[in-house]
Amino acid sequence: ELAELLVQLGRAAYADCAAGDLTPAQWTALRFFSRANRFSRTVSAFAEFHATTRGTASQTVRSLVDRDLLARRRSERDGRSVIFQLTGSGRSMLRRDPLLALVRAAERLEPASSRSLGDELSRLRDWLAAERSSTATGKCARCGHLRREGEALRCGLMEEALEPSELEEYCLRFRPAAG
Repeated sequence: ELAELLVQLGRAAYADCAAGDLTPAQWTALRFFSRANRFSRTVSAFAEFHATTRGTASQTVRSLVDRDLLARRRSERDGRSVIFQLTGSGRSMLRRDPLLALVRAAERLEPASSRSLGDELSRLRDWLAAERSSTATGKCARCGHLRREGEALRCGLMEEALEPSELEEYCLRFRPAAG
């Protein structure tokens, strides 16, 4: 029953997408690239997040680049990789995101209930990813790779310093923190 309810909520949230400017997959990509950390703004990471093939993800991303909603650039870490980021037009488009109706509905929950529901849904996501032998997307703040060295923050996996603002971004290399 819970699984059916989650699917029903998802479908209801996407009901307005068909009449909008973007497809549900394009909205998901736009949201993903707006929230992904600098290590995860790739087509491969989006494909994993969206549970689709790299080819399909590439077509979706290309359509957003063609519409000037995403910009592509070479990775500073690895000159062979391409990373994507939102353009000003992409940020403007997100202000019309059909998912905002679900966001407004969720804001009606009591703060404690909202936090609890978020924690439980995150656990469901992690368990489902483990069952599928795939990675779970999570925020750096809850990641087992996060290292706090005094005031400094560091991704232990990528061996890179992190800014405090990056802790709320999503990472495809996420590993749930112990406890």
